[in-house]
Amino acid sequence: MSKSRFPLILMLALSITPVISVYFPRFLAFWPLIIGFGTSYWFIFFKKELFHISRLYYFCAGVISILCLLSVIWSISPMQSIEDAFKVTALLMFGGLLVSSFKALEIEDFKSYGWLFPAGVLIAAMLCAFDLCNNLVIYKIFHNFDVKTNTSVMNRGIICCVFAYFLSLPLIQYLNWNESRKFLLTAVTGIMMVIMLFLSQSQTGQLVFAIGLVLFFTFPVRWRMSYILLGLGLFAAMLTTPIIVSFLYDYLVIDYEETNFWIREAYIGNRVEIWFFVMKYAVNNPLYGYGIEATNYVSHFDFAHIYNEKNTVLHPHNFSVQIWMEFGLLGIVVATGILNALLYALYHIEDLPVRKTLTVLFIVTLLVSSMTYGLWQSWLLGEFLFMLGFGAFLSNMHASSAMDAEKSEDL
Repeated sequence: MSKSRFPLILMLALSITPVISVYFPRFLAFWPLIIGFGTSYWFIFFKKELFHISRLYYFCAGVISILCLLSVIWSISPMQSIEDAFKVTALLMFGGLLVSSFKALEIEDFKSYGWLFPAGVLIAAMLCAFDLCNNLVIYKIFHNFDVKTNTSVMNRGIICCVFAYFLSLPLIQYLNWNESRKFLLTAVTGIMMVIMLFLSQSQTGQLVFAIGLVLFFTFPVRWRMSYILLGLGLFAAMLTTPIIVSFLYDYLVIDYEETNFWIREAYIGNRVEIWFFVMKYAVNNPLYGYGIEATNYVSHFDFAHIYNEKNTVLHPHNFSVQIWMEFGLLGIVVATGILNALLYALYHIEDLPVRKTLTVLFIVTLLVSSMTYGLWQSWLLGEFLFMLGFGAFLSNMHASSAMDAEKSEDL
């Protein structure tokens, strides 16, 4: 593989990721690792270069892995928890190759192919919208479902497309195109995203896309205090999660008949009831919780069954509730430390458009993690790794822009 050919191959691999997330979301558990191994192999055996390991990434990943492994000691199901802990550890450790190798890439080499990733986002949104209008005709080619398959099976891919759209924005601005072409690509992709979200059942996707767009134009990325306040707000929200959940339960579930139609018909009541009964269980052991994936191993939760019929649930659908359940106050302290380390890194990204995009993506990811899915689902961990690696890649833009400025001055 020649040096000149690799940027095209890698950008093509990145560009099909949104399509993979729509039709094969579970494969996301492996896809970022494959890309990371491939990039590392190219560096070592073709470029004959070694890249620096990302110390921040491995410090955070190491702390998470240690906490997961230690939680086996107090787990309510040690044998299952140790398997979960090793799975998470393996994904995080191997995922470091993606983040570290992408940090070492020279983004100038990819300038000619930068349009491929937003094009991939556009194609994924178009295919998804087509399927939502046509009884999942393409989706069913790859998945053996009956005619009445619920379109909610597309929700994971839709969330990933929202993430990918925000990742594509600084890449579009980096293209060596005139401003009208850049605007056209941004607008067409954005319109297609809106159509896809309108047709979907992903209320989370609709909400975070709208919030992300507002933040993209309003978040004060130049102001250091905004990152400090965001970090303090996260700590306060996570620390007081038991109180917040209890309040939401009283207002949105107990008094649900008096709430508006949208709240009653959406998944809000369902989610809040889950948060409440998991949190009610978690506060019985508030210091260190019940071990990784504990929710999955509780045989019976005690609650009123207003929205949920079963006595069990796989995961709490809220990252803060899940941390309380699995690691208690110890986990909250560790998690807020890691999140604030990421905020510190975000603020020190020199390229302002990239800083803005990655900060918005950070907030949007937290919002998604507060409403859906479980932290340790393999596909979601893979998506997190993909975004971290892509973010490391985008963070090289400032150095390339400075080089372009120097060349212009020389001319």
